[in-house]
Order: sequence, then structure tokens, then C-alpha cells
Amino acid sequence: MGLEMMSWWQPIPQATIYSVLSPLSVGVVNWLKARLQGRRGPDPLQPYRDLRKLLRIRPTVPDSASGIFLFAPPAVFTCFLLLGLALPTIYVPPGPGMDLLLVVGLLGLAKLVTTLAAFDAGSPFGPMSSGRQWFIHVLAEPTLLVAIYVFAMSRATTNLPLFATAAPDTNRLLDSPTIPLAIGALCFVLLAESGRLPFDNPATHLELTMIEDGTKLEYSGRLLALMKWADAMKLTFALSLVAFLAFPPGGLDGHTPLTLLIAFAVYLAKIGALLVVLAWWETSRGKIRIRAIVTPLILATGVLLFTIVILVVGYIQPGS
Repeated sequence: MGLEMMSWWQPIPQATIYSVLSPLSVGVVNWLKARLQGRRGPDPLQPYRDLRKLLRIRPTVPDSASGIFLFAPPAVFTCFLLLGLALPTIYVPPGPGMDLLLVVGLLGLAKLVTTLAAFDAGSPFGPMSSGRQWFIHVLAEPTLLVAIYVFAMSRATTNLPLFATAAPDTNRLLDSPTIPLAIGALCFVLLAESGRLPFDNPATHLELTMIEDGTKLEYSGRLLALMKWADAMKLTFALSLVAFLAFPPGGLDGHTPLTLLIAFAVYLAKIGALLVVLAWWETSRGKIRIRAIVTPLILATGVLLFTIVILVVGYIQPGS
């Protein structure tokens, strides 16, 4: 009864923590990048100040825009809030929860709504950036689906709570090296989907080179705040997903405040470590040209297909 009583409300504080801490993730990674480059950099709390300022400003709407332009920011914000609501970051429910295929659907839905709003605004830069986004998404989505298939073969499920508690098949002796390969390829795909280097430079201010931020040029005020908050949640979700798959949290038996506090501290430690790695990665990498994006994503897909071959061979050999 205790598990059932906890399961219905437990995702709510997780989603609250996820949404509140998301701007801090952006602030910390920007601060770390500045430190690694020998600069003082902005304060890690600067994204909160930016959001507070934008939320006080009434947005302006282009004359050619329709209701799609106003609908897009709340819809995109809701998509990434739902991902945070369903991802078991601190507490793993005893039953089934979010499926990995839901990640693909919500990422695609958010991108579709953003694209419609970019065309609806009437600006020339929005459709150009949207085309680049879909060029990357069309290459990244198959890789993401293949990665999900690898996880499904390894744990016989794509359900995240069950993935955390399911043990790999003992007959698959080669299972242990395949998961790191799959997680590494997944990290590369999530970098592309999140608009991070080397696929996109989130710090650029040149409209002609923007990809993710190019679709938001016509937004201002509260609508822009929702879009920026959604981008922060997208980055936090990508980091949380990698942390969950690489180091799944254990189930909590007692649900005491102490165990929840320990789980929260472990989650923050994992996210902090990933932010350090991300800051180092983006400091040591430059943005690649749009035509060169094809090569690393195809390479990631090839690594995952090779991983599937290893899993199949490791499954067949013991029974032969």
C-alpha cells in the first residue's frame, strides 16, 4: 500500500525540482565554460534573472502571425515538462512508467510546433533555422530509435522504471560493453537534439548561423521566457536521461525523508559531473559546418548497428 500511495504523487515534486533547476544547468555550464576559457563569465544564477525580467514584459506579436505563434511556446514548454514529469530521476516507481519511445514523440512534437510558429511569424530567419533543425532531426531520429532498440534488446524493455530494475540476461556475455557504446552514441544524438556543440553554438548572436535560437528571434517577453525555459529543460532532460541510463537510481524501500534526500543528492552529483564534462567538451570543440553534420550522426548509427550485431551474436552463441 505504501508504494501505491507514493507512486501517484511522487513524480510531481520530481517535475517541480526538474523545472526549477533547469535554468541553473544552463547557468552552470556557461559559467564553467567561461572558467575553462580563462574568463570570469556570467553568474550561474543569471538565467533566473533573465527569466524574471522576461516574464515581466508583455510580448509583442508580428502582424502576420496567427494563433499558432502564441500557441507554440506553451506547447513546447509542456512537452519538456511532461518529459521531466515522466522521467524517474530521483524515485523509481515500482510499476511501469515512461517509455523511451515517448521521448522520440515529444521531441518531434516540440520541433514540429516550433517550426510551424517560425513559418507563421513571417521572418526569413525562422524558416531557414527550422530547415536546419529538421535536417539534423531527420539524421538524429533514426540513431535515437536504434539506440532505444539496443536498450530494448539488452533489458527486454523500453520502459524506464523497468529498465532500472531489470538485470541483463546472463546468457548475453557481451552485454556489458554494448551499453556504454549505446549510451555514448545516445549522448551524441542528444547533443544534436539539444542544439549543443559541435552541431550548434548556443552562444552565437549571428542570425545566419543560428539553428535552435533562430526560430525564436520573433519572440519577446513572456513567450520568449517560456521558450528559453523549455530549452533549459531540454538540456536538463538530456543530462538526466544519460545519468539515468548510465547509473540508474535504485528503488527506495522506506521512502523516508533521509532516503529521498540521499537520492536527490546523488542525482545532483550525477548532473553536476555531466555538466563539467559538457563544459569541457564544448570548450575543446568548435561548430562543424552543416554539411559535415551527416558524418558524425551516420557514424553514431553505425556504432549502434554494430552493437546490435554484438548483442545478437552474444545471444545466439550460448544456445548453439
